Amino acid sequence: MKSGKLVALATTGVLALAGCASGSPQVAAYVGDSQISQAQVDQVAQVLADTSSDPEDTAGGFAPTVVQLMIQNEIVGVAADAKKLTVPDADRAAAIAGDATLSALSKNPLTTDFITSYVTTQMLLNTEAGATAAQEVALATPIRVNPRFGVWDDTRLGLIQGSSGSLSELAPLKQE
Repeated sequence: MKSGKLVALATTGVLALAGCASGSPQVAAYVGDSQISQAQVDQVAQVLADTSSDPEDTAGGFAPTVVQLMIQNEIVGVAADAKKLTVPDADRAAAIAGDATLSALSKNPLTTDFITSYVTTQMLLNTEAGATAAQEVALATPIRVNPRFGVWDDTRLGLIQGSSGSLSELAPLKQE
């Protein structure tokens, strides 16, 4: 009988903890109502690792950067739509063609959309109107990042370097 109560108590505890979780492990980040899936991140990160000339580079090492860039792409996309900001196709194509790595990655069907969005984002962030609009959207949009990638900073439009990604924090010491 005691084991039945323990199982019920353990099950209740697990369900309560699951209810406290604010996301799915299959989601790398939430940007407003949009999700960036772990599968999307893994796909791009793997291509980057496979095309890198450094044998030390891994998909896992690229993943936080990919998450950050995908969040930026989402924010700038919303900002561009709201403020009617555009990048001419010819300018984007010239920027991609002018960089051998971007050019190669843009030809890979697994990274074509990512590279197009990345270049558009960077070009818009390099304008005063784009940077201002992106900052406004970032501050008004709830952004939650899977803790394994770190902590999002709205003011810098990026992940905080050196964040632990830990799900827990130390409790403050009780002062007597």
